[in-house]
Amino acid sequence: MKDSQIFTVALIIAILGLSGMILLSDKITPQEIKIKDLNKGMLDEDVSVVGMVEKIDKSPRSNTYFLQLRDGTGKTTAVVFDNAVLDLEKNNLTPLSFVNHRVKITGKVQQYNGNMELILNDGESLKILV
Repeated sequence: MKDSQIFTVALIIAILGLSGMILLSDKITPQEIKIKDLNKGMLDEDVSVVGMVEKIDKSPRSNTYFLQLRDGTGKTTAVVFDNAVLDLEKNNLTPLSFVNHRVKITGKVQQYNGNMELILNDGESLKILV
């Protein structure tokens, strides 16, 4: 094969590969895990957890909420910062409306005082399941 033919084939494959990545990027979703499987190896990764919101506390100094989430394998805290609260309020919801509901939470895994927790990215990261 001539160099020009090899270059043409490589260029076509590169364009097809990039196009495929762009088209499939919407299909990539965070891994759904059980609470017991949260560990330090997942720090800063986005994951999804399904569970029941047992209790919600509000920070006395800010508009931050702490959701206590249980899924049968354990419990953890999901932190909803002010920007995510504002997103929820745009949809006529508040963090308090999720108490005693089964939800799917997508967030970034963080460690706080030795405990693993989820930090919600935005208001779309918290959904009530039927």
